[in-house]
Amino acid sequence: MCPVSGNVELNGKVAYAPQDPWIFTGSIRDNILFGFPYDPQWYTRVIEACAMGRDLKRFLNGDQTLVGDRGMNLSGGQKARISLARYMNK
Repeated sequence: MCPVSGNVELNGKVAYAPQDPWIFTGSIRDNILFGFPYDPQWYTRVIEACAMGRDLKRFLNGDQTLVGDRGMNLSGGQKARISLARYMNK
């Protein structure tokens, strides 16, 4: 995008989070970490930043809950929050 007027400032990283979240078969944690190592402090901050605490409490196995193909057992909002959390990787 090209700004029409004003300034564009960046302080940090830029990530692309698509409108249609991509979820793969595996646990919620696996979908968030996406192959990165588990860092409890970082992970907790990401869960809080993406407002996923209430979602994880509703699942019997928390973030170890397995999601079906393309997240078929998740709501649209839950898929979006998981996808957003993934893009917050270091």
